[in-house]
Amino acid sequence: MPQGEGDRGSIHTLRPNTEPFTPPRREEVTAAIPAKFRARARRDAAAFYLSQLAKGLLAGEIALMVGEQQVRLATSEFVVLEIEAKQKKRGNHVSVKLRWPRRPLIRIAAAGGVRDGR
Repeated sequence: MPQGEGDRGSIHTLRPNTEPFTPPRREEVTAAIPAKFRARARRDAAAFYLSQLAKGLLAGEIALMVGEQQVRLATSEFVVLEIEAKQKKRGNHVSVKLRWPRRPLIRIAAAGGVRDGR
């Protein structure tokens, strides 16, 4: 091969990306889960719903299906989490409850440790 064409051994020239930076598009991270669900389901289906709930919680937004409409709930940075497990003779029961304020509170501490008046 003539000089300047094709492979030049193991030396590669890297060129800087000249295209302007575009932030990634916001894609749907989680599938919408039913807003209310009570039925007998396979273990893998139950795990799927719980994993989608967890992914939404991590992403800051939970997607729910209410009838045919999709509703998104923004979560706050801090949530109240209650987990209760019970073993009984007839069966086991695990309850998971999450709560957070509808409008997440954002408080910025003033300089010198002075609160914002609340």
